[in-house]
Amino acid sequence: MCQKGVDKSDWVWLVKEHFFTEKFKGGKDGKLPDVATIFFETRKKNNKLVEPETSEKYDKIKELMQSESSLTNIEVVERCFGPQQKSHVVGFGGGITAKELKGGNSSKAALLEKLNATVKENESLKGRLEGLESKYDELGSKF
Repeated sequence: MCQKGVDKSDWVWLVKEHFFTEKFKGGKDGKLPDVATIFFETRKKNNKLVEPETSEKYDKIKELMQSESSLTNIEVVERCFGPQQKSHVVGFGGGITAKELKGGNSSKAALLEKLNATVKENESLKGRLEGLESKYDELGSKF
C-alpha cells in the first residue's frame, strides 16, 4: 500500500531499489528487513507511530514475529492482514507481489540477492587474480 502523498513510482523504487539493497538490509547476515521494520519505517512520524490503528497493527506484527520466529515476511503479512492480492502486499506497496515474497526460483528478491553476492565474489576474485599476476610477474623477472 503506497503511503498518502507518495508517488507510486517513487514507492516502487523505494521498496525494490532501496529496501532490497545490501546497504538497507544491514546486519552481518544481509537478510531483508522484517515486516515490522518496514511497517514502522513507512508509517512513522517523528520516529513514532501516531495513529492508534497503526500502533495496534504494529504490536500485532511484533507479537506474531516473537511468538513464531520461523515465519517468513509474507506469512506474517497474511496472518495480520489476510491473503494478499496479486498486485501488492501490505507494507511493500505496488510492484512487489506475494509470489515474489514467497520465494522460489523466480523470486526477484532472491535473484537480486544472488546477483549482489555474485558481484561481490567477482570483485574478490579479480583482486586475487591481480595479486597472483603481480607475483607471477615478480617470479618471471627473477628467472
